[in-house]
Amino acid sequence: MGKKLFFVLLLVFSVMLGTTCMAAEPLGLGLCAPMSGGAASWGKKAEVGTRFAIERINAAGGVVPKCETRARMLKLIEVADDKNDPREGASIAQLFVDNTKILAMIGPITSTVALAGAPILNKHGLAQVAIGATAPSYTQAGPYSFRAIPTDTFQGRYIAKWAEDQGKWSRYATIYVNDDYGRGLNEVFVKALKELGVPEKSIVASEAYLPNDADFSVQLAKIKGLKADALFIAGHYKEGALIARQARELGMKAQILGTDGIGHPEYMKVAGKAAEGTFYSGYFSLKDKRPYIQKWAADFKKKFGYDPGLVEGIANDCVLLVAKAIELGGANRVDLAVGLSSIGPYYPPIMGALGENKFDANGDMVRDMLMYIVKDGVAVLYE
Repeated sequence: MGKKLFFVLLLVFSVMLGTTCMAAEPLGLGLCAPMSGGAASWGKKAEVGTRFAIERINAAGGVVPKCETRARMLKLIEVADDKNDPREGASIAQLFVDNTKILAMIGPITSTVALAGAPILNKHGLAQVAIGATAPSYTQAGPYSFRAIPTDTFQGRYIAKWAEDQGKWSRYATIYVNDDYGRGLNEVFVKALKELGVPEKSIVASEAYLPNDADFSVQLAKIKGLKADALFIAGHYKEGALIARQARELGMKAQILGTDGIGHPEYMKVAGKAAEGTFYSGYFSLKDKRPYIQKWAADFKKKFGYDPGLVEGIANDCVLLVAKAIELGGANRVDLAVGLSSIGPYYPPIMGALGENKFDANGDMVRDMLMYIVKDGVAVLYE
């Protein structure tokens, strides 16, 4: 049963029972993100984006839940450190479920953590809007599982087609982190290449590594020996930067390709000159001229003194989606989830930092994609 049908039935049921209007107490949110460990930079950016969105919504008057007449303020009840560890993700999911003040979870950032917590959240009826859970399997995690960016199925196919459309590379190799995120993205990318007519013999290697590995010499030596002229990294920025650097140290000249997983300033910083020329897909650009996005970015820079990035933007839009869901559905967990499921299928998209936010019938985000290239240590739009 898709989310659309599931929540239509819930909505009918709630109407039959009637809705209880609540007092004007704060609308509580919980943030689950890696605040320590190798992905901590993402977590800290997510917290900034989440708090910034809450602050702006409250400054504009707050949120008026469905069936209520008074505006209520959003409140970040708890920021929980998942350490990018699925065991922590499951524990945090239970922690948030048990805290009745939390109406929805923002995050997590990685697929592995999101998939670990999803069974608990779906069993007990607490919606999560994941910041970066792109694994295709997350679609089937349950009716309370949403995400604010497209799936790896969409992204992997997109960059495979983009790469083939360039007509520059004939021998592909991939290197992927051996977790839910990396395996899923790698499989989609390889499958898409084959569907586009790339001969199987031209996909010369698919090498795995473990999360937090630092030495990729064995995998890269094999790829170099097979004379790949394009290397697709299905992983995160920390390991991706080391892979790029070690590849160049080995004398590899293969074009590096990636997705938003490596689209982070730390990738450029750690990889240094090795990052030059990297192509990767993403969704956020400060060059987007739509007024709402320009106003949001200007407000952010005025407050913090620096330009916002992708993760701040996604976290911001997660909060906007939850706020709109409360307006459309109501100020309890079930009605909020019903509201989320209606954004896209029944109600217009919500404009946010990344443009239009809308879900399909499965709770997956539908967005336009952008391509970036690293030039002089900075990611710029590739046009």
